[in-house]
Amino acid sequence: MKVKAVGLLTAFFVRTYMQFIPVEELSAKNRAALTQFLMKHERLCVQLSASARKSMAALFAVYVNDVCAADLYGLVSIKKTILHCLPFANHEEKTAMQDDFVRSFADFFKGEGFACPVCVNGTESGSALVLDALRACGYEPAEQNAYFLMTLPRNAPCGKNAALPAGAQIVRCKKDLPEPFRRQLFDLQKHYETEEVVPVCLSFDEDLCRLRLSNSLRTQYILALCLSDPATGAEQLVAKAGTNAIGFKAVQFGGVYTSAPFRKRGFARILLCALISKILRMRRVPVLFVKTHNATAVSLYHSLGFMTLCGYTIAYYGG
Repeated sequence: MKVKAVGLLTAFFVRTYMQFIPVEELSAKNRAALTQFLMKHERLCVQLSASARKSMAALFAVYVNDVCAADLYGLVSIKKTILHCLPFANHEEKTAMQDDFVRSFADFFKGEGFACPVCVNGTESGSALVLDALRACGYEPAEQNAYFLMTLPRNAPCGKNAALPAGAQIVRCKKDLPEPFRRQLFDLQKHYETEEVVPVCLSFDEDLCRLRLSNSLRTQYILALCLSDPATGAEQLVAKAGTNAIGFKAVQFGGVYTSAPFRKRGFARILLCALISKILRMRRVPVLFVKTHNATAVSLYHSLGFMTLCGYTIAYYGG
């Protein structure tokens, strides 16, 4: 009887073991439930949602018990960058479910033979769980950056009437952008990446930067502010802003940058107001993340009506 009692007690305290099911293997009904799950939590994971809209490859649904909508607890994309949607995560409160995720994901990651990612990208709480699981696999991030994840409520003012200065115009940047403007836009993108994006543990790659810009010109909505020299008529792109992920109902802004000599003149605000107006006309929700220590940018976004949803983390593992 004593042995049986211990067995029952042990069974009572066994933790739930989470399953990671390839989305491509799910039934049509479960894939539909997964899409609804993504749309519900999309503001927390626009990059993941945008990726899922294009392809379900390398995307895994997190189930606790049976493979059904009621037991779907999250989604994880495992490529060079790990993206995740784990709304149950809460870094301020330790729970059995979070412990279960860390243990289960570590076992899954090792068992499937995944390589160390280049980075982990997502909400602070969800990333904390993924990072703990990767530590259990022997991977420690080389650099970890903290951001605020922000969104614009539908009733927030967006500064639609921000006035253009004399000699300025807003240019929509697409794949057929004239070559002189393309060179100037690349210069802005290069400075943006080297100053704001590329971590210390990685090196800037100019060819990859060109490729990313080329892809963005085909798939994203990018605006630039152009100034004309009153004496010569020469035109120069001095600031840019655009989208970097388009989900089902939410759109993530990114790449907001003004050339150093032209800062503190309200150019970023002008572009953001135009961008916000466009996205709201599309009946989509603007989302962005900004480094917590970038007080100037945080103040700008707050002045446009953006509100903080939660913390956001990008952790890098080096090349």
